[in-house]
Amino acid sequence: MHHRAHQLTAFAASGWNESAVLIVDSLGERQTTTIACGHNALHPSTRTLEAINDPASLGYVYGAVTEHLGWRRGDEEGTVMALAALGDPERFRPLFARALRTTPTGFSVDPAYFPPRVLTSGYPRTSRRFMDETCPERHPSEPIQDVHRDLAAALQERTEQVMLHLARRARTITRSRRLCVGGGVATNCVSIGRIIEAGIFDEVFVPPAPGDAGTAIGAAIAAHTGSRSRRPVSGVARACYLGPSYQHQALDLTPWPGLQQKTLGVESAEFLADQLAHGMIVGLFQGRVEAGPRALGNRSILASPLEPGVVERLNATVKFREPFRPFAPMVLAERAAEFFTLGQEAPYMSMASGVTDEARERVPAIVHANGTSRLQTVTRSQNAFMHDVLSAFARRTGVPVLINTSLNVKGKPICGTPEMALDCLANSGLDALLLEGRWITK
Repeated sequence: MHHRAHQLTAFAASGWNESAVLIVDSLGERQTTTIACGHNALHPSTRTLEAINDPASLGYVYGAVTEHLGWRRGDEEGTVMALAALGDPERFRPLFARALRTTPTGFSVDPAYFPPRVLTSGYPRTSRRFMDETCPERHPSEPIQDVHRDLAAALQERTEQVMLHLARRARTITRSRRLCVGGGVATNCVSIGRIIEAGIFDEVFVPPAPGDAGTAIGAAIAAHTGSRSRRPVSGVARACYLGPSYQHQALDLTPWPGLQQKTLGVESAEFLADQLAHGMIVGLFQGRVEAGPRALGNRSILASPLEPGVVERLNATVKFREPFRPFAPMVLAERAAEFFTLGQEAPYMSMASGVTDEARERVPAIVHANGTSRLQTVTRSQNAFMHDVLSAFARRTGVPVLINTSLNVKGKPICGTPEMALDCLANSGLDALLLEGRWITK
């Protein structure tokens, strides 16, 4: 049922009438990887064609190495993916080729490196042999060394290779020209970008909440279609702003005496673009909360990619996180090809793309060390306000690109309520907050 929920979430969110569906995660019941075909956009259904069971788990391996490197398994795999761009995979490439072997229908995991999981906590997920051939476990307080960068690089490279292998297998057995990808490993945006670049499918889709949080949607779809209701499934296809809204809530700044506010008029998009063009880093809180782990313009921190030192300032004084962490760009969908080579829309910031020479010259701040960016393309139909802000910023600067990161600091959830957003402004290096049409400064 777990993988079926993932499948239905991914397929229904695509809005397509037919596609291949690839789910890759740590574990759902016994399954870790499934390939299915999806049918019927109005009454979504999926049929599993092949499955890989535990202990062969790509998500388990990535989580185990994340923990080994000193970050939280199940939460900070993205940090390891970012670190990988700074390392050389060659040193540990042979190890991962042995530990994660591809097979004609999938892959296997060598228990000599990654012992099978057990129900009781406290047992190591990497073996003594793995440590002997790589490095001791890193404590979070210890400095990051070249060996850690290289280990992350080799893990990421092998993950991409296995994901490509699974995508090709999905194409072979489904013969579909479209692919939906879900499960926790689908948040590995570099792997998704590699699948797109390989041209295995005409189009690839990742839902806004591909991980376990999104399975509630798939479970609801399963219950709805299982009840034999004739009503079509609605409100899921291409929808990401599914959480609560606070548009008409009164705002009392008494608990934050250092903050002051003024109400903006209908020109708030122009005003915000002007402030960003002048170098301000601004929190944006508007409309309904995004589903999934990415801020998509409703609970975001925005900054100009043209500001010198903006990445360093964001990491050090706003987000309070590792200096090597990159920041993702949002771009007008109609002008994305000027800066990014992906060749398809990326509405949920779930795909890493190569960049053009124009991007390297004009907005190097959004290009990671591996030459990619995890972009979000913005259309007017998806988010009219952010489309207006990007258009206004482009009129001022010639660049339709902004830095977009989640409205929070490291270790804290995305700001879901006005109070959380005001705390974030008061206790971080944010310059201002645009909260439902109110401009709040310190």
